[in-house]
Amino acid sequence: MMDKLTMPALMTALSTLWEDLPGTGREIAGCSVSLPALDALLHGVSLASLHPMMPARAVRARQLSFLAGRLCAEQALSRLGCVAANVGRNADGVPMWPEGFVGSISHSPTLAAAMVGRSNGAGGIGLDCENIATGERLESILALCCTAAERVLLQPEIYPALATLIFSAKEAGYKAIAHWLSRIPDFTEFEVCRFAPDANRLWLAPVAGREWHGCIAPFAVDFVLGPDSVQTIVDLRACR
Repeated sequence: MMDKLTMPALMTALSTLWEDLPGTGREIAGCSVSLPALDALLHGVSLASLHPMMPARAVRARQLSFLAGRLCAEQALSRLGCVAANVGRNADGVPMWPEGFVGSISHSPTLAAAMVGRSNGAGGIGLDCENIATGERLESILALCCTAAERVLLQPEIYPALATLIFSAKEAGYKAIAHWLSRIPDFTEFEVCRFAPDANRLWLAPVAGREWHGCIAPFAVDFVLGPDSVQTIVDLRACR
């Protein structure tokens, strides 16, 4: 059991825990870390002093999730040559990226992940990680997130996975277009307009008759759909 741990020592210990995210390259980097594995590594360690942006009054589980997301983001930044950078947050809790970079952080009950890219003044990056929904959470997604057109995609044998994918795609998409929006849209203002499961890609578009129809073009969402989880990534830096 450790009672003290410096950040350099933590980053060294984390070297065996990082998992790469798909779609990384010279201009974009992403990684994830298992929350149970990080929790085991930090057993007995006070988390409050490990990151300058740490919510000091939060419960340990919240601190662990926050720390894991920031560590992933800072590891991804270092892979792009931006070292020793802390990812801040604004008054709303939104991550504040170093000048010249954009990114996104996501958490699930078992995972934290971040994707970072070099900014080009155009669109942003969105990332979302979800465990496949069941029970009341699945029913909420079906009721609040999926439009009538999207429900057509929900084959009975795999509909929990596809419903979770649609929810996750919108979460990632809204993060990527947030700076274009005057407010956060609800989950039925955008919908899947094209679905290419063999290519692990779908496209979201504003619903006809809603506020952003005709203002925001359809955009692609890449995804990785596993037996128990889904990850979605939106990279709009090529859009102007």
